[in-house]
Amino acid sequence: MEENKKDSESPTLGILPRRFTMTLFFIICYTIIHINFEFNFWVTGNIFGKYAEADASLSEIRIAKIVYFTKAIWMFILVWLMVLGISFRSSMAYSFMIYSIALIVLLPFGLYTILNFLLAIGMIIEDIIDRLKIRRKEKI
Repeated sequence: MEENKKDSESPTLGILPRRFTMTLFFIICYTIIHINFEFNFWVTGNIFGKYAEADASLSEIRIAKIVYFTKAIWMFILVWLMVLGISFRSSMAYSFMIYSIALIVLLPFGLYTILNFLLAIGMIIEDIIDRLKIRRKEKI
């Protein structure tokens, strides 16, 4: 970590990023959402409200199954992309995109699903831009 502080080309400063990235934004959002989940789990009991409202056509248990399924897909893809040698940041971006698309397809249209999709797009765009910068540096 100490060598990262001295290397101006390093994307990190110690363990913190040198610049505000979509991945850092994702981590901040994910942390806030998880804290909110814990609060809802232990205090209100409405832990799936951000995904969809239970009604006659969609029960709470059905919402829970869909949420579990989409998160399992996300983690499965994330792990396998990393096993295949893709960086964590890239793996996170692409697996999160699949997760956000699964939410849109499997759950009713909602703010949470759209925000996930927009964040995934931002992460992928940033990943593509960073890869292009690296390729340009390698050509020089």
